[in-house]
Amino acid sequence: MAKLQVIPKSDSGISVVKIIGDDLDGLKLTKTLFELSRTTDMDTHFDPAVHTREAIAAGLPGHRALSLSAEIEDEDVPDRYFREAWEWEE
Repeated sequence: MAKLQVIPKSDSGISVVKIIGDDLDGLKLTKTLFELSRTTDMDTHFDPAVHTREAIAAGLPGHRALSLSAEIEDEDVPDRYFREAWEWEE
């Protein structure tokens, strides 16, 4: 069973992210949050010492504040036919 991360989008929708491979230190997920939070800053390279989940959640210059909404199981996501009818509640 794969774990999926639910991340809010800027348009009030959600993104469902699946990290491929091991991510024991959570660095892949943190970098994903950093990239998804970009608004006007398209040049800064991810630095795990600076771009922590706490900093990303608080909001970085040129980025929107972003954090995970939930972690769900792969089988909790509807198949493509019913996906448009799926509603997310926090």
